[in-house]
Amino acid sequence: MGVDGSDTSWRALSMAIGLARRWDATIRICYVSQVPVSAQLGAIALPIAPLSGANEAGELKQAVSDELSRNSVAGEFNERTGDVAREIEAVAEACHADLIVVGRSRHPALHLGGVPRRVLATGRRPVLVVP
Repeated sequence: MGVDGSDTSWRALSMAIGLARRWDATIRICYVSQVPVSAQLGAIALPIAPLSGANEAGELKQAVSDELSRNSVAGEFNERTGDVAREIEAVAEACHADLIVVGRSRHPALHLGGVPRRVLATGRRPVLVVP
């Protein structure tokens, strides 16, 4: 499941926790910091820091860990850098996930939003998009 600290990702985490409790399953949480677009488009790869600071990821990891503990659900936090949809799918593939859970985009004009839409379009497993 993808989490970025937004309200929709917290709702998605709550849904995933409920499902994990019901199925006695483990949740693999994926936080992906994106590389700036200018770095992705360039012909030369430069070591550019992700848009989100390490402190933000650390705080998010702690908050997610606390939530899992409170609900007695096993989980693993993965921090990655790159294309969000691709990295979520890679984590799901690596652990043979039964379901990917993501929150809907914060941008209503995009309907589902870029990440949920791309995970739905390119993914190889069921996807639950939580409003």
